[in-house]
This record gives sequence, C-alpha cells and structure tokens, in this order.
Amino acid sequence: MTQPERLTAIAPGTPMWKAVPPRLVGPYLTGQRTVLAGYVYRAQDVRFHNPAEAYLALSLGWEDSEFTPHMSEIYLVAWLARAIDGYVPATGHGVPEFYVEPIAMPVGAGMCRLGPDGDQLVARYDGLAWQRMEP
Repeated sequence: MTQPERLTAIAPGTPMWKAVPPRLVGPYLTGQRTVLAGYVYRAQDVRFHNPAEAYLALSLGWEDSEFTPHMSEIYLVAWLARAIDGYVPATGHGVPEFYVEPIAMPVGAGMCRLGPDGDQLVARYDGLAWQRMEP
C-alpha cells in the first residue's frame, strides 16, 4: 500500500457526513429513499457550526446546487463507515472528499438538522425506518 492510499483510506467505524439536498429530506425520513450516494466527508476533516460554515466546508456551491450560503438550515446524514461501502477519493476542494456509489442506509445513521445555533439529531435509522427523536 502506498503512502497516499493509506492517507485517504477510510477505516470501518470512521464517522462520516453527507449533506442532504432539501428536496430529499422528506423522502429519506418517510422511507422513500433508503440509499446514500455521492460526495461524502470524514467528520474529522471538516468543522462547521452553522449552515454557512457547512456550505463552505462541504463545498456545496457546485453548479445547479440546491444549497446556498444563506440557508437557515441544512440537513446532514451522519453514520459510521463500513468496510463494504467502497469510498473512492475524489478531487477535493481543500479537504479530503470521497465519492460513494449507492449504498444501503447504514443502521444507526442519524439525520441531523444544522441551524444557526448548531446541530440537533432529528431521527435515527434503525435498519427499517427512521425513528424521530423526542423534542
């Protein structure tokens, strides 16, 4: 294994983040969407405390993006990486970025709402459905 492969490999159990486009939050939480795909990040590589910081840290300003730097909230899926997921290093925008082909939603994944005052866990995936958290 070469040094760059070792630096970009994602070990099982690594905390991960994926920003969820606004139009997909409902389908995820109602079970209409059960896969993760696209660009993802190791939690250790990005830091943010509000939607504007997340927009910058996660490079959400691509062409035709549904995200804006002025959003009042951004939803994120958080999960622990699994060996079977197949993360491929991507050309990042300052932080390591990975691409993953569609994978089944990992059991225990959390849907987090990031607002101006920080994040809040709104639901957890139990392997069959998202279970809403008590307010």
